[in-house]
Amino acid sequence: MDQHIIKIKSVDHVTHDVLGFKTEKPANFNYKPGQASRISINKEGWEKKKRSFTFTSLPEDDHLEFVIKTYPAHEGVTNELLTLKAGDELILHEVWGAIAYKGEGVFIAGGAGVTPFISIFRHLSA
Repeated sequence: MDQHIIKIKSVDHVTHDVLGFKTEKPANFNYKPGQASRISINKEGWEKKKRSFTFTSLPEDDHLEFVIKTYPAHEGVTNELLTLKAGDELILHEVWGAIAYKGEGVFIAGGAGVTPFISIFRHLSA
């Protein structure tokens, strides 16, 4: 299983509990719009705590982007993400997922479930 250590380039507060992460992109790293990756934090005690997050960037971008809802009241990974800043590192694990554009239709998504569609819609409008 491939894994890559990637540096965070920026962290933006999209809302009070949603963060936007922009990170380095490993050389020759590929994924399709709508796919996700398991990610962990490259910090002692957090390396093995993997969570799945969807790419919101385009595969041809020179960076990766993720939009992640945090849960400050919990003591888990998303709460720990609130402590990260530019220069900190994440561990990118395997790419997975089968949500893909298959032609004209209606998309229904809510909350954090909207993230696969961000990359798909960006790809369609490019």
